[in-house]
Amino acid sequence: MIYYEHFCPEHIGILLVITTCITLTLLVSRKLNDKQSGRLFMVLSVTLFCAEAIQDILAYHEGFPITSFLPIHLCNLGIFVNLLASFTKGKVSGFFSEVSLVLIMPGAIGAILFPDWNYRPFWDWLNLTIFFTHLLLTLIPLLFLVKGRTHVKISHFWYSLLFMLVVVPPIYAYDMKFEDNYMFLRRPVSGSPLEWVYNLSDGKHYILGLFFLLVGVLAFEYALIIGLRFLVKKIRQRHQENKTA
Repeated sequence: MIYYEHFCPEHIGILLVITTCITLTLLVSRKLNDKQSGRLFMVLSVTLFCAEAIQDILAYHEGFPITSFLPIHLCNLGIFVNLLASFTKGKVSGFFSEVSLVLIMPGAIGAILFPDWNYRPFWDWLNLTIFFTHLLLTLIPLLFLVKGRTHVKISHFWYSLLFMLVVVPPIYAYDMKFEDNYMFLRRPVSGSPLEWVYNLSDGKHYILGLFFLLVGVLAFEYALIIGLRFLVKKIRQRHQENKTA
């Protein structure tokens, strides 16, 4: 049973709440120094882990089979990606923080826009908890970016491809063996962009279509981020020139 449709009034309302929370947090974070930012990363990533763990425990006690909430959806993997990015330093932290930004965050945003958990009533505890965890999955990588933990470069394009190359084959094998649908590798969320890919590929080449979708999304993100960075740099240069003129 579907309890609410995508972009119904309640869904739009929570999208506005999520957007407001993220915007306010990013604005407040501008005043934090590097040490304070590092602590914030840790607190938020641990909060995300704990929220997911509590959610799974409550779902299990409610009667959900444990196989229905294994941490192998892309957003679930993001929990561990963010922990690794927050509690490590150097190239390891840079790798996972960039994967969080360009791979996990778009997946989380897609899930928020096209939730597949609308089989529960909107004001149900599970529904709201999942929206909360996806809020954090969107907020944390944005904080990585604005506070300088993530340094997006074209030469890093392979980061997310490598990550997916490692995690997708075993998850796909699991899905096929147990007829499950983690990471939506067997079938898409109804009404989502993944369904468009499925229909365009006739279902026969769905995985190949997902690969091209991934490359396209990554290319757009890298172009957007690098383009915005270049624009901001030019604006600052002109501002500095005007001050010294």
